[in-house]
Amino acid sequence: MIPTGETRVVIEPEIRGAQAWAERRGIVCTWIAEALELRVLLVQSAESTTFYLRGRFDNYRALAPEWTFTDCTWTIAGKLSEFPKPITVPPPVTASIFLNFNGKGVICAPFNRLAYASGSGPHQDWGGPEQWLQASDKTSANKQVRADTVGDMLQVLRRDFLLTRGRVA
Repeated sequence: MIPTGETRVVIEPEIRGAQAWAERRGIVCTWIAEALELRVLLVQSAESTTFYLRGRFDNYRALAPEWTFTDCTWTIAGKLSEFPKPITVPPPVTASIFLNFNGKGVICAPFNRLAYASGSGPHQDWGGPEQWLQASDKTSANKQVRADTVGDMLQVLRRDFLLTRGRVA
């Protein structure tokens, strides 16, 4: 376990960069330093539906962060009804990283601890969340979602979010 203070020293420069990225796009992005938690409001433009994206960064960079969508109180996480519904897009766009896995919403990306089998996710083939920086190299499909800073992660998440309409359930 990495002490919270040490994690904050590592993550906070990345958070400042991510907040600047969000501000340029008109996205509300709040850092809760004591909890090592990033809260991001994403809004689908067509429906004006708000989604609550939460990132948790305990033990960051030793482990991938946890990314999920929550309810408006930031407490109920992983419910399908909190996840955006991907639209069908023809190639060359790849499949969405937002998926239904065993009845639960998962953001399927190497930079999400919850995508690994040890986090109840679908990926045993990526190793563990401590290998998140190398997991993107395992298959060519994963290279499209490589992100090793918080700002890069948010860019990938927004990229797929822009190809959603409504909620999964």
